[in-house]
Parts: sequence; C-alpha cells; structure tokens
Amino acid sequence: MKKLFFVLLFVPLTKLYSQNISDEKKDYDIIFKKISNSGKWGVNDKKGTVNYIDNDKILSSLKIPEKGKSVSLSFDISLDSTQVNYSKYDELTQYDHQASPVEHNGYDWATDEYKISYHGFTVSHMDGLAHLGENGKLYNDFDASKITSQGFEEIGVENYKEGIITKGVLIDIPLLYRKDFLKAGTKITIQDIERFEKKYNVKIEKGDVVLVRTGRWKEKIKNGDWDTSKLSTGLNYRVAILLSERKVSVLGSDGTNDLQPSPIPEEGSPIHKLTLVSMGMPLLDNLNLENIAEEAIKQNKWEFLIAIQPIRFKGGTGSPVNAVAIF
Repeated sequence: MKKLFFVLLFVPLTKLYSQNISDEKKDYDIIFKKISNSGKWGVNDKKGTVNYIDNDKILSSLKIPEKGKSVSLSFDISLDSTQVNYSKYDELTQYDHQASPVEHNGYDWATDEYKISYHGFTVSHMDGLAHLGENGKLYNDFDASKITSQGFEEIGVENYKEGIITKGVLIDIPLLYRKDFLKAGTKITIQDIERFEKKYNVKIEKGDVVLVRTGRWKEKIKNGDWDTSKLSTGLNYRVAILLSERKVSVLGSDGTNDLQPSPIPEEGSPIHKLTLVSMGMPLLDNLNLENIAEEAIKQNKWEFLIAIQPIRFKGGTGSPVNAVAIF
C-alpha cells in the first residue's frame, strides 16, 4: 500500500515539474543535444568548430581579396570604454593603461603597463571555449571546475595561436530592411539570414566566420546609451541550427550575439551556451561592423578574407581582439 502511494504521488509531481518548464526551454534542450560536437574531433579536441577550417579553406579564402583593402572590425580600447552602452555588468570591464618615460643608457625610452578585464558588453573581444560551461562541463566534456588563477590548463584560448584565417561573411540585417539599425530587442531569425543570402548573393559555407550586423552603434549615436544587458538585438536561439548545418567556424556580432531579454525564461544567454558549450564555436562580441558595412556596400561584396589573432594568454577564457577583413 505504501509503495502504491509513492507511485501515485511521484507521477503528479513529475507532470508538475514538466509543466513548469517553458516550451522554449524544451526546444532549446533538444537543439543543444542535436548540434553537440562533443567527441566529433576526438576526446582531446580543444578547437571545436575551427576544425572546419582546413588547408584548402585557407588557400581558397586567400583568393577572395581583389582590392587589397583592409578594415578593422574592432574599437580602440580606452579608459572610457565602459561608458559605451552602460549596463549593470560594467564592473566586468575594467581597463587601465599607464605609460612611463624611462631613461636608460642615454636613450629616452617609453614603456607601457596594461591591465584589462574585457568580458562584458563593451570591449571587442573573442570568447574562447573555457568562457562558459553547462552542469560543470565545458565543450567536449572538459571539467569546468579546473579553473585556477592562471585559467584553464587544457582548453585555453592559446589553442588558437595559429590564428583563424578563412572566409568571412557579413550578414547586414539593417541593410536588408533598409534601416540604419534594428531597434534594440529585435529578434534575428534563420529566415532573416536566408533572405540576406538570397538578396545579396552570398552563401554561408563550411569553415566561414559569420558576422551579423544589428546596427547597435548607429542606434547609440541616435538614441544615446542604454542598458544593453537588458535590451539588445540578437539572434534567436534557433539560428544555432543553421550555424550547425552550415558548419560555421566562428560567430560574431556588434553586440554579444544573444537577444535580450532572452526568449527562454530559463536561459539567460542561449546563443552563448549553444555555441561555446555544445558546438565548441568561439564567439566575437562587441565588434565594430560599421566600417565594414560601408566598405561592403562600396565594393558590392559581402564576402572577404578575415584574420583573427587572439592574444596567446595561456589558459585564457578569451582575448581582446582586433579582427581584420580584407576585400
């Protein structure tokens, strides 16, 4: 009788728990498992989707530039960088630069000392695969608890020390809809990206770096600062399916790639988790995509050679970065 009572009690509680999970979360969990690259390149793999960039991809990408025009995709790092689009996470982004004159052996030298905490909503940077975990695990089941004051011994950003050189594709959604920018909080979908590909004759292919412009910085110029951690344009989490199917190597945006507020009540940054943890896909956050957007229109070309060289921080969770596009 006691055993029967337990079963009857257990079933309703299970149903109640299931009902408390949002439909979006259920969908997300299915996608997380479906697109996982854990073990795909071996149990010791530390590069994730950058493995899609093979020698042939690099060589073919080097043939893309025709004008020899290079464009930086990043901003200057300055003392007031945290004032760009104020958010409650600004304490994550700290920067100090001290330059000093030094006289030595009759020469007037100058030296620098830099101190920077770059993760957040302001500095142009790359998120490495150690930046985020799920249930104690990083990409490819590396142990998220093995963090020290020196970072992660195995899965640090130094695994990209050879650089990431491949074809880049700019997906300029404001241009698609003839706008200067997408209003903060706008959701970018798979359909938006496919429409851009068709209209501007571009194709996201295996090994590509995909850059999604939202016009964030144009919106800042017009409307001033706002808390982008609470309201920002970004990708709907289902876009991860497209990124997986096309075998994209790196994703980047002029924001943090995630839509805010999140469309999933239980997940604050679903794009970050789907890319970094499930697929093993590095991210580029807070890029300057205004100059490349102008150059792409001038060249009538939204594909280019891209070179990304993160600083070789041993065990680092990412790196400030100056990515460069070449037309």
